[in-house]
Amino acid sequence: MVTRLPLGLVWATWLLILLLELATPPAVVVGILYVVPLLLGASQRTPAQAWRFLVICCASTMLNLLVPLPVHQHLAVVVVVVIDRLLVCLALVVTTTLLIHNQQLQARRMAQDVELARTQLRGDVIATLAHDLKTPVLGTLSSLSLLEGGAVVEAIRASQQRCLRLIDDLLQVFRAEQEGLQLQLQPCQLLTIAQEALRTVEPIARERQISLVLRQEPSGAMELLADASLLQRLLENLLLNALHNSLRGQRVWLQLSRQGTAWLIDVRDGGRGFAAEDLPRLFQRFARSGNSSAGVGLGLYLCRLICEAHGGTITASNDPAGGARVVVQLPHPAGSA
Repeated sequence: MVTRLPLGLVWATWLLILLLELATPPAVVVGILYVVPLLLGASQRTPAQAWRFLVICCASTMLNLLVPLPVHQHLAVVVVVVIDRLLVCLALVVTTTLLIHNQQLQARRMAQDVELARTQLRGDVIATLAHDLKTPVLGTLSSLSLLEGGAVVEAIRASQQRCLRLIDDLLQVFRAEQEGLQLQLQPCQLLTIAQEALRTVEPIARERQISLVLRQEPSGAMELLADASLLQRLLENLLLNALHNSLRGQRVWLQLSRQGTAWLIDVRDGGRGFAAEDLPRLFQRFARSGNSSAGVGLGLYLCRLICEAHGGTITASNDPAGGARVVVQLPHPAGSA
């Protein structure tokens, strides 16, 4: 905590040094004592005020060359006295510069401390909120298993599962920003992961009367080194985004292919596509497409984090034939088929 001294004390100190200066012969240089009022009031001055006070102190130092009235002295002596006082002024300039720099560093440190406290508080709130929201959702899903099947039960189940995915996305994003994504890399099959992702989103597609189409080029094994659970989350989010931007009766395509040294994951839909103004910020946190009211802007952001953690890239565009297109490029092991 910075102690704030009365400004009257600062000016009283300056006046005392000024009187001492004027009471001594010009050959006696006591202007270096102006460092004291410079330090005393440093915490209360803005940079502009600090420079103005420096000018006052330097002027007071040079004033002693004229007051008291100078006596006839040899030119060499006068030059030495002037140089001494200029050196004192230089010392005062250096002191003021360091004080301003220190003040800026303290302000920056305080801002960082405040931001760190906010981040910690936000993290605690997110973790607590996500935990408290997840518990009743899981309870509802467990209770639904006791009921007989039906359209209403399935609708409730789908709604609760979507809530659970949103909560999981929130937790994944929070952990990624705090600690980075913790990948569990192991050899896995891209086709197997894609098929599992399609099975997960199939109930939502069926409810919306949207067909899911999987294409694979070339056929055969599609091995890569990845975190299978995160890669499945990426595919699910891309498919869900496509579903939410599609109309009833349309199709969503998931195409897996190889291009050079990368596996390509191409997800397309037949909807209205992305708004042109949304494309540059589509994969930013809390960014939402203007064509969709679904989601809170975390799904595609999480997809970007997962891609980057795997050393891949993700891009979005509008298909000339209509609809949106998202392409993911992931590296595959050297020498794999």
